[in-house]
Amino acid sequence: MRGKEEQRFRRIDVGDLSDVVNSQYLNNFYLLYDTLKDIFFEKGSSFIFNGFSITLCKKGYCSMKVSGRDYTAEKDSLVILSPNQFVEITDISEDFTPVSIIVSLDVILEFPSPVDMDIMYNVPRYPVIGLSPEKLAHFMEYYDFIEKQYNETDNAYREEISKALLYALMLEICDVFRSVTGDDKDIARPKPEQLTDDFFKLLARHYKTEHNIGFYADMLNRTPKYLSGAIKRLSGRSVSDWINSTLISEIKLRLKVTDKTVLEISEELNFSSPSVFVQFFRHHTGITPLQYRKQG
Repeated sequence: MRGKEEQRFRRIDVGDLSDVVNSQYLNNFYLLYDTLKDIFFEKGSSFIFNGFSITLCKKGYCSMKVSGRDYTAEKDSLVILSPNQFVEITDISEDFTPVSIIVSLDVILEFPSPVDMDIMYNVPRYPVIGLSPEKLAHFMEYYDFIEKQYNETDNAYREEISKALLYALMLEICDVFRSVTGDDKDIARPKPEQLTDDFFKLLARHYKTEHNIGFYADMLNRTPKYLSGAIKRLSGRSVSDWINSTLISEIKLRLKVTDKTVLEISEELNFSSPSVFVQFFRHHTGITPLQYRKQG
């Protein structure tokens, strides 16, 4: 029998959430209300999540450590957890009431500037932000409207509308970050930030088939060393880290929500052979693709 601490630690994958929502969910895009506390907010639990959780706290409080730092999300707080942060829930009130939008990394990377750059840079620094009651009510209007459009399953443009509304919400959140950081200058990008922004756009378009830093460096007319250094200075992670973590998230999603074979997935994601694909996945997760699929 596993020890108490081992039972409490979890790795939560975006693909896992398809098991707890209705069958009408959009791939990589979930709305979680009543089920959210059971998944993310359980006292004493700790987890690493590979997506973005954008949560509004309507009532109560939740104390947590995010990457070793202490935060308390109280009523009228915004909580954004970004990929691969270590989160520990230290205390939580019985009346804690969160509402959340969950998306995968590639959904954020697909958004135009300034969302991708601002969110990538600021969220790890400010995972919990206090809002005024008026601002919380304003954000809840977005949540309610997104939920309404999300549930219109007979609308042929449901996914596009839902993501457009999410993009508008994320711009509002970026403006909140500007207030918190005191960054009221014009949002035009200095050169290093523009380079990072351009990299994320390329990554969103090509990560499924281009796994080598040289490709992105060539596309941006930089050397691999210069590009990786610039990305790491602004985002805290190297180009290789971003490519690998984004690719692992995509592989996990396909293993969870499709019946495709290892051969099919490895070919679709442009690995030279199934054995290279398996070796890559095992190196980054500690298990094989089939072992991961059986866990579900």
